[in-house]
This record gives sequence, C-alpha cells and structure tokens, in this order.
Amino acid sequence: MPTANQNPQQSGHNKLVDEFVAAVSYLLMPDEFKGTSLYKFLICFVRQWHIPHVDLDEVIIEGIKRGIEYIHKHNQPIRKPESWLRQVCLNILRTKVDVTIKEERKAERLTTLAQHSRSPLIESELIEQLEFLEKALNKLSREEQSLIRMKFLQRKTYEQIRQHYKYIAEGEDKQAPTVQALRKRESRALKRLKEHFFSLYEGGARSKS
Repeated sequence: MPTANQNPQQSGHNKLVDEFVAAVSYLLMPDEFKGTSLYKFLICFVRQWHIPHVDLDEVIIEGIKRGIEYIHKHNQPIRKPESWLRQVCLNILRTKVDVTIKEERKAERLTTLAQHSRSPLIESELIEQLEFLEKALNKLSREEQSLIRMKFLQRKTYEQIRQHYKYIAEGEDKQAPTVQALRKRESRALKRLKEHFFSLYEGGARSKS
C-alpha cells in the first residue's frame, strides 16, 4: 500500500527497485561476488585488455545504479537482472578500453611526429592523414571498429580476439565466431575503412585546391 506521501507510480517504482536490488544484492558482498561467474567473466575481460586501475566492486555498484535509474526512467522491471547487469558492466569496461585506446593513439601519434620532427611538411601531412583515418574509422560499425582496434591497436592475435567474443557470447547465448570468420570480417572492415579514408582524404584535398 502506498503511504500518504506516495502516489501509486512512486510506489510501483519502489517495488520494482526493491525487486531488482534483492535479485543482485549478493553481488554487493565482496566474498560472495568474487565467487560468481560474473566476477570471473569481468576479471577475464580486464586482464585480456590490460585495463589499468579497475575496481570491479565499483563497476558493479555503478551497474546497479544504472539499473535503478533505468527502472525510474522506464517504469518497468528488469526481466533478467543478472544478465542485464552483466551486459551493463561489460559496457562500462568497454568505455574504459576506449579511453585506453585513445591514450595509446595519442602516444603513437606523438612518437610518429617525433620521428619526423625535422620536416614540417611531412609532420603536417601525417597529422592530416591521422585525422582522416580516425574519421574513417568512426564511420565503420561498432563491431568493425572493435575488431580493427583489437587487431591493429591492441595487436591481439586472432585466437585472443576469438576468446574475447567467446566471453561475450557466453553471456548472450550466442555462438562465438571462428578464426576464419574473423579473418573475413577483418578483410571486409579494412576494405570499408580504406574506401572511407580515401573518400574523406581526397575530398579534403579537393576542397583545399
């Protein structure tokens, strides 16, 4: 029954939140959490990507907070709390991976520029090409971007990439791709990247002339 200060909608929100928190509350207990398949899944992802300074307890808490916000926003229950939380926590870690990749890009760019610092013209061309390459990469699908980043920025082997997709597939009841399938995906992604790059780069050159 809602109290005098609560309307039925608020009462419904509170009930849904209580149900969600009750379903995942054991994850807030450190000893319990470290024995779960979710913890093992997340720690494997962190180790595979060498993500620095990650507190998985904080990741879980952030995931639960997002669950509560989702319920308040949509006024509907989270049907499979553990599966939902697993995906949200993975997205949080992916964001950390993107930050790591951007920092590595900056470091590689600075290294490249330092090697050609005596030639202002070459330096300018390199900066321009890198900018167009990044724009071209952003035009690819999220899956294509992820594959290219793993293969060429993180320098993962095909087997390591396959293991990455295997971890994700286990949580989504999907089949992990084979190495052969990954090679084909990479080939298609690189072809699209090349097309986007030359379209952008040549278009930029024409606009200057």
